[in-house]
Amino acid sequence: MFVKSKAKNIVIIILVFGIIVGFDGLITEVLGNNLSKQEELFLLDKIKDSAIYALITKDTPAYNDWASGRREIGAFVNGEVVELIRDRGFEWYLVLADDGREGWISVDAISIPQDPETNDEWLADSILEKFVNMRGLTSKTNHLVWVDIDRQVTHVFTGRAGDWKWKRTMPCSTGKNISPTLRGMHEVAERGDWFFTERLNRGGQNWVQFSGPYLFHSLPMDRQGNITDYKLLERRSSGCIRLTMEDSKWFYSFIKRGSTVFVN
Repeated sequence: MFVKSKAKNIVIIILVFGIIVGFDGLITEVLGNNLSKQEELFLLDKIKDSAIYALITKDTPAYNDWASGRREIGAFVNGEVVELIRDRGFEWYLVLADDGREGWISVDAISIPQDPETNDEWLADSILEKFVNMRGLTSKTNHLVWVDIDRQVTHVFTGRAGDWKWKRTMPCSTGKNISPTLRGMHEVAERGDWFFTERLNRGGQNWVQFSGPYLFHSLPMDRQGNITDYKLLERRSSGCIRLTMEDSKWFYSFIKRGSTVFVN
């Protein structure tokens, strides 16, 4: 009886302590590094994928590409809800249905929801480590990057699969719903110290490519190199990931080519 009563009291103390200091610290201090089922559920509840779901507003053909010469590969019907994958110039959208149908459709056939508010609950470094290790994320290098769209932050880890250690967290701005950042698993490729996009009349410094036209880069600039938007921690870009001037310089210098970039 004494043993059972003592164990019960310990559980109560843990729960009370969790309410006082927050469950992020509780999990780290009480459960240690080995994930329990409860921890997994906690992480999955706290860290969510930021998929964008849009409404098809009229029957529309779906194409294999957005460019001229595209061919019809299917169709979507009025009232369908689809996941928005990526855009092209705010005029064409690659969408995905629940049954796996995928294709490019015109902007006039889709209703895209407003940008959600940013989740301002930042997580403890130890919880971030637990999450990427729980996900089994791997990288060709000893660097791993995780972009949390929900919280508008970019995390960098060092180490190896199963033993990633937190290195740095940086506030960022990802793509707006009408020009979403491409989610999924990517890989750091090319980089450069300056770019300028005529179509958007915008550029930036310290760019690092992670998937085709999608880049990490500094705060946006005009042709003369003047910063045009200082705002971070909300969806504001045309799909790239904006960082502060300091963080973009660090990221450009530190992150190795071939490093995994996980965007959720």
